[in-house]
Amino acid sequence: MDTMTLTTPATPTVELHRADRESSEELLAALAARCAYLQSELNLRNSALDAAGSHFVIADMQQSQAATIVYVNSSVARDCGYVPAEMLGRDLQDFFLPELNEEQSNQVRQALRMGSDIRTEMQVRRKDGSTFWAGIFMTFLRDAQGRITHAVGIGADITARLEQERERQRLQDQLYNEMRERERMAIELRLAQKLESVGRLAAGIAHEINTPIQYIGDSVLFLQSARADMQKLQSIYQTALRRIAAGESIKTVGPEVKTAEGAVDLDFLVTEIPKSFERTLQGVERVAGIVRALKEFAHPDATEHAAANINHALETTLVVARNEYKYSAEIETRLGSLPEVVCNVGELNQVFLNLIVNAAHAIQGSGQDATTGRITITSELRDDQAIISVNDNGCGIAPENLEKIFDPFFTTKPVGLGTGQGLAIARYRS
Repeated sequence: MDTMTLTTPATPTVELHRADRESSEELLAALAARCAYLQSELNLRNSALDAAGSHFVIADMQQSQAATIVYVNSSVARDCGYVPAEMLGRDLQDFFLPELNEEQSNQVRQALRMGSDIRTEMQVRRKDGSTFWAGIFMTFLRDAQGRITHAVGIGADITARLEQERERQRLQDQLYNEMRERERMAIELRLAQKLESVGRLAAGIAHEINTPIQYIGDSVLFLQSARADMQKLQSIYQTALRRIAAGESIKTVGPEVKTAEGAVDLDFLVTEIPKSFERTLQGVERVAGIVRALKEFAHPDATEHAAANINHALETTLVVARNEYKYSAEIETRLGSLPEVVCNVGELNQVFLNLIVNAAHAIQGSGQDATTGRITITSELRDDQAIISVNDNGCGIAPENLEKIFDPFFTTKPVGLGTGQGLAIARYRS
């Protein structure tokens, strides 16, 4: 009996399983490689964010009442006194306390409602309870339906910057206050200088006015006496006329009239009465001129400048200050043709006075008098500038004092003869 052998070929099913397994292994290997790559990229991102000095926070906003922290970089954790893992899962309000950031919290809530970015500065509480200021930029991420899912905050510790700003503001306020104090002192210096000038000029002006007043008074007294004499003569003339009209001889009346005229010195009266009127009018005009000059010199200070005749201002100042220099120097003026200059003429009058008085004092200091002392005042137009020069042949300025002549209160004069403000104010005002 013959034996039969049955041979069964491999089924397609077994081969299919082997192929699926190999494909799955390849897929798993690809997925593992992809995961390793993504993890490497994630580690790179984390390393980069941790290396950054800026704060970086991500919070999940999908819970209605909380903003749960899902990521913080090392900079945030370090500045807050935590390690990153301690901050994960906590609400942002644990660090940004509403009671410390009421206004800013309202701004954040409004930005959340509007879905708009926001920049703000907030106080952050550290682990030990202390706080610091953080400057924050916050933006929001949305899902496909446009709903906000996460908030991303980027910021930095700005406490040092704010301290610097506060210190800078303090220094600015201090500087402003010092400038105001300096301005107040400058105003007081100007007032003191003006009072000093008024006090110094008052005596001189009184003397200047007294001289014409004296010869006005003398002339008026003479005219008063002459009037009495003329009234006597008038009475004698009237009596003589009545006597002649009554038939009395002119030869009898004439000598008596001649005797009366000789008694009052009629020829002298006829000569001197017109001269007395002339002297009186000259004295009145002199006094009026001094008063006008004083009024113009004391022109009220104005905040706005106006066109003024500088040459006339110089002449006015010379009239007012005459008593300061008339015993020390002769004045020579060389005033050129100047257009009207926009300025505060009252302040310029004070400048001119200070320079003229200083020149007179310099001449006095050199031992000279009005016979040899000379002050030369010139004015000229140079390009578009009005140039005023006051020169004298006095003792000059010592070289060691040249750098200090404009310093307030610096003076080389004896106590009581100067405040050391004249040139300082002249420089300030001009």
